[in-house]
Amino acid sequence: MKEALGGISLFEIVILFILLFTGIMCITINHAKAFGVKDEVINEIEMMNITNINDLSTLDSNTVTNIVEKLSEMGYRQTGKCPDDANNRWTGYRRDGGTTSGSDAIFCIQAVKVSNSFNEDATSKCQGNSNCAPLGTQNMYPKMVYYNIALFYQLDVPIIAGFNFRVYGSTKILFG
Repeated sequence: MKEALGGISLFEIVILFILLFTGIMCITINHAKAFGVKDEVINEIEMMNITNINDLSTLDSNTVTNIVEKLSEMGYRQTGKCPDDANNRWTGYRRDGGTTSGSDAIFCIQAVKVSNSFNEDATSKCQGNSNCAPLGTQNMYPKMVYYNIALFYQLDVPIIAGFNFRVYGSTKILFG
């Protein structure tokens, strides 16, 4: 009887380690796939031609179409809710290319104007300094922007409920 109980507990330990190993493998594979998808989205956005830098919160329709097609080709099927920001400037996109603020976004973007930071920084540093060159108009610097990207992946282990995780990335600075 003693050997039978020892065999059952050993069997439970083996099953536990198999489940842990499976969970780690699932999260690693999904994480790697999400990073690959993130890189593809960043490449598409960086190839986008920015003509209207004043409307940065949304991507142009051709870029969104290309991104959605690439995601479907890669078999990316995860959805999630865009991150909450103090300014709430994240825009989520659905599988059909439309924008969303719900939990059905396949990817989220956030546009950050770089040139505004330069102008505000130069204005604050030149305030009251007679040696500073006059700033003139707000067009002192070229219009620049970069995009933060958020994509989703989850832990797909059969008995355990799926936990959603996010992968973040940023594009290089784009000039408009």
